[in-house]
Amino acid sequence: MKELTLTLRGMRGSTVYKIINEADKFELRLYREKFINGETVLELESSTVIDIYMFIEHMNKCGVISWDGFHGKHPRNVKDGIMFDFTAVINDEQIISADGSENFPKGYHEFVRGLNNMLETL
Repeated sequence: MKELTLTLRGMRGSTVYKIINEADKFELRLYREKFINGETVLELESSTVIDIYMFIEHMNKCGVISWDGFHGKHPRNVKDGIMFDFTAVINDEQIISADGSENFPKGYHEFVRGLNNMLETL
């Protein structure tokens, strides 16, 4: 896996999860998006080194590969919610892309819980 970005936007702000591959070390980073001096800035909130094989197993368990092309339209009569944007570059030929507004692919919530659990085990 080369990189992964999951952005969550809601009324109270935005959160960005990133998997960064640097020097054969994979790091999960959690950022908060802030608006400072007219610009959007990512402020690092926490990070941890992860075992990439464990992470890929987590992705497989959540069915992330099946998310490619998912576009979840905002449900009718829902006034608020979370929007998400997901991109994963698996290799030079395989990119997974998905997005939605209070409409998520199967396994999404389990996937996000897993990211948070990995960050909590610092």
